[in-house]
Amino acid sequence: MAHSLIPERMLVVSPSLAATIGLEEAVMLQALNDGGQSGQDAWKSIAKQALRDWLPFWSDLEIKRILKSLADKGIVFFNSPPFPQTEQLFFSFEAKPVRSPTHQAFKKSEAQYKNPIAANWQPDHETLRYIEETLGIPKPYARQQIQDFVFHYQAQGTLAASWASMFIRWVKKSKEDDQNNPAIFQQDAGRKFVLTMDWQPEAATLDILHRAGVDPSFIQDCVSEFILFWMEKGEAHDTWNTKFVAWVRRQWARFSASIANPTDPVAMVDGWQPNEDVFEILAMANIDRAFVQSLVAEFALYWRDSNQLHTSWNSKFLQYAKQQWSKRLNGQNGIVSAATSQRDYAATTSIEQRVKDLSWADGL
Repeated sequence: MAHSLIPERMLVVSPSLAATIGLEEAVMLQALNDGGQSGQDAWKSIAKQALRDWLPFWSDLEIKRILKSLADKGIVFFNSPPFPQTEQLFFSFEAKPVRSPTHQAFKKSEAQYKNPIAANWQPDHETLRYIEETLGIPKPYARQQIQDFVFHYQAQGTLAASWASMFIRWVKKSKEDDQNNPAIFQQDAGRKFVLTMDWQPEAATLDILHRAGVDPSFIQDCVSEFILFWMEKGEAHDTWNTKFVAWVRRQWARFSASIANPTDPVAMVDGWQPNEDVFEILAMANIDRAFVQSLVAEFALYWRDSNQLHTSWNSKFLQYAKQQWSKRLNGQNGIVSAATSQRDYAATTSIEQRVKDLSWADGL
């Protein structure tokens, strides 16, 4: 009977050690010693989940607190983000070695924990708490960064061992960038209003996007679609400029990662279709797929007949679709209402009318 009550490997704790450093700290120290995998230069490592398995009676918050206590007492040295913000915890019981554990010993073991970011990724409670309490950045601000963060690294195809650590760095840098441009917040603060057709992003907003490497013409193409989307929603906000920055950044990240890279110039071919990345970028701008698809034939026809060569037909079509969409907001001679939907525009404007209007081809 006694044996059945002890189905797992026991954690053996020294009573004198527990009396010296504390019972919780002694249990944690033993778990690290028994569960850690040795590497070079006195470093050891243990996976986050493995530590949880060793200590199932403690929550992540408790584990983090006790690990910090060991570090504060100078008993264990760590060389990784705080638990549980990293998949792999690196530590040493000796005076902190000069060389990083990721230099050689754990390069391979760390790599096996790297994964792409999930589309529905969310920071855990501890990550948000760390951002707020340690970095002094409010949780609502951090949550506003999630969508841009996820999409950026999805578009880049980046692998990481700890997306929580990456998110912390992302939020910190975003906050620093915003603080370097305080006008972006001052210009809107306390003034909730509904967007109108004459709205334009402030100079500080454009400066942030320019410094992020976004093409000025790409930014301008986003203005009308941004206005139209929010006019149709009819919502009042006091943060239109910050919303616009996020709007543009999402589209630019995907554009840069997928279709912005030029190739050798080629002619338009029969049956040409934009690739799926184009539709996805336009969907991010809330431009209806049916509306976009209705533009393909006239676009391909014009450029096929022109016999011109270009390096990226996808880029040109993206700009064309955005410009046609923008015309709905600004109106053809003031006729088209800003509230007209994508399908209304396609239904009330013939292909013949749109083909005759070749202003969109200028400069492409």
